[in-house]
Amino acid sequence: MTGIKTWADFHPEVDELFRRPWIDWPCERIDTDLTPSCQPSIVKSAGQELFTAGTQGEVFHSKDLGKTWSLLATSPSFCPPLPEGRIVSDHSCYGIGVTDQGTILLVWALRYNDGRKHGSSASADHSQLHEDDSYCMDTWMTRSCDRGQTWEPTTPLDPSPFDAICDQATLLQLRNGRIIVPLRVQACSRPGRTLSLSENALSSILYCSDDDGRTWSQLSRFPDHSPEPNLLELPDGEILAYIRYQRCKLPDDAPELATDQRLYSAPGAPTDLGQAVFQHSAFSSSLDGGKSWAPPRLVTGSAQQSGSLVRLSDGTLIMTFGRYGQRFMLSYDDGHTWGKAVYQLYQCGQYARSIVLDDDTIVTVHDNRETWGFRGRVLRCYDNTVVSDGITDTPRQLGVLRWRAPSRSKVEREGFFTPRQAEAGIKGVGRTLEPRR
Repeated sequence: MTGIKTWADFHPEVDELFRRPWIDWPCERIDTDLTPSCQPSIVKSAGQELFTAGTQGEVFHSKDLGKTWSLLATSPSFCPPLPEGRIVSDHSCYGIGVTDQGTILLVWALRYNDGRKHGSSASADHSQLHEDDSYCMDTWMTRSCDRGQTWEPTTPLDPSPFDAICDQATLLQLRNGRIIVPLRVQACSRPGRTLSLSENALSSILYCSDDDGRTWSQLSRFPDHSPEPNLLELPDGEILAYIRYQRCKLPDDAPELATDQRLYSAPGAPTDLGQAVFQHSAFSSSLDGGKSWAPPRLVTGSAQQSGSLVRLSDGTLIMTFGRYGQRFMLSYDDGHTWGKAVYQLYQCGQYARSIVLDDDTIVTVHDNRETWGFRGRVLRCYDNTVVSDGITDTPRQLGVLRWRAPSRSKVEREGFFTPRQAEAGIKGVGRTLEPRR
């Protein structure tokens, strides 16, 4: 088909800089012998003790600024009872937080269905999805006030009006004491109800707690197509958000809107409904404590996702992102403009999160994954070459990177750009409907 348009036609400055080679940047690489972490998060206490979590509730900590790590405790999951006839498909820890009172919080997720092979397929006209209507995802937390000696569960978090909730999670305590955490939510097919593509959008709800993590309630909803947010509070109270901006082509989109062939999406023509048309990192912010969010602005190129935000003592804002390698970009005006320099720390690892220490050293934890699975094959993260057919892709032990940011003068030599709203200029953008219960 001629005349197709992709995201790059509406974000030419981002497309240009992400077609350039990465700028290699030095880091101290630390390989641990810790158990695998599917989507690792990292937090620090007031005394700069660092914490991360394993998939089965292991709490790992570092008392030497991320140089060495050990097991502090293991939390029971307190898995809620399953409905009759349901079978667990996955049961894992997806996030961690530590409060000003020293309370450790772990985020758990449970996936289950009636035992069938989970998946979805499009209808003949690609406008509807035929999904596993027994599929569910539940999320709750466990908390410990005595450094992991004893634990208690919270009640499951309410995803309504959506059906499922689960995501990589990093909890943030604001200066006013409130704890917040964003989690991905999604509508699911249910018996007698088929899900449309428009209803299948990924979104996130921001949850809050005012009692040290004992109870949680919904605070706000992020813009659509916004899984995996990571939050940062500025000194003036503004909250910044990293967002994995991701969506497929929807029925209301213009016919010429197409997937970027650098994206790995379902088979079919680039303009088919259901094809991935965005898989990027975006930036948003809130001026009212997280109650409302600005439209996301696109900062990275395609397939550059799974990131976080840190801020140095001089106000430098750094966005780290990690799908198919660990990279970062910098801003000196709290995200209004971003440097055109894209630096690479490490060529492997998919999911990652970062924190900054008091001396401006940045510590990044990642899954150390060197390969990823795609359509029954195993590909290398850094060049997508086939490793070997039939090999199961599994994360390696948790990896840690310690590094410092480049000087401002070095970044300034590459220039800056102002990111545009993700959907700006795109004609016929599909509207996302409220999910039905």
